[in-house]
Amino acid sequence: MALQDDVDWAGQLIDGYAGRAFRMGVAQADLDDAGVPLQMQVGAVDPDGWVEWRVLPSTLAEGDIIRLETEYRIMLPPAFRAYLLARFHLFDQLRSRRYDQQILMTDTPAQHPLKPLHEIIAAWRPLLEASYLPFAQWGDGWGPICFDTAQRRPDGEYAVIWLDHEPLISVGPDGCRRREAISGLAQPLYASSKEFLEDVFSSLDT
Repeated sequence: MALQDDVDWAGQLIDGYAGRAFRMGVAQADLDDAGVPLQMQVGAVDPDGWVEWRVLPSTLAEGDIIRLETEYRIMLPPAFRAYLLARFHLFDQLRSRRYDQQILMTDTPAQHPLKPLHEIIAAWRPLLEASYLPFAQWGDGWGPICFDTAQRRPDGEYAVIWLDHEPLISVGPDGCRRREAISGLAQPLYASSKEFLEDVFSSLDT
């Protein structure tokens, strides 16, 4: 599937979820703060600082993704790349329909759309050396959900796994760099990033 076809697919997936989801957040107080960026706000901010927000078409370019990949020496799977390029949104708490579990997701805020992904990769950077690429978190911050980049499929996709944070903390940063030290901790979740995205963005379906 061509990149634009993937982006269209991801956009439709996010738009469908947005049509069913609660979309309120605390308005951004400063350009570098978390919160709903001005261009995503709908209507007036209420007295408590909350405002409705809207999904917007992404203005990210593929070159922005390539620069991130170059910085971390990684290659994102096609469906997740398309997800990043499709929409600006603030869905940072999703739910796995398959596992009935909360997912802390890398959203794409209009002000700094790749910042959430940068932050989780930086937080678990030693895992990259063990061929695990973190991109979300399982439960209420119970450890990174990763792409297992050791075996790239012909379509460019990777399996999606979860690594419990408690054993990772026990082995320490040096252990997290060694695949043989942590591969036994990897719990399989999905066959691909596309399967993952379809699951978490369908969780509000009736």
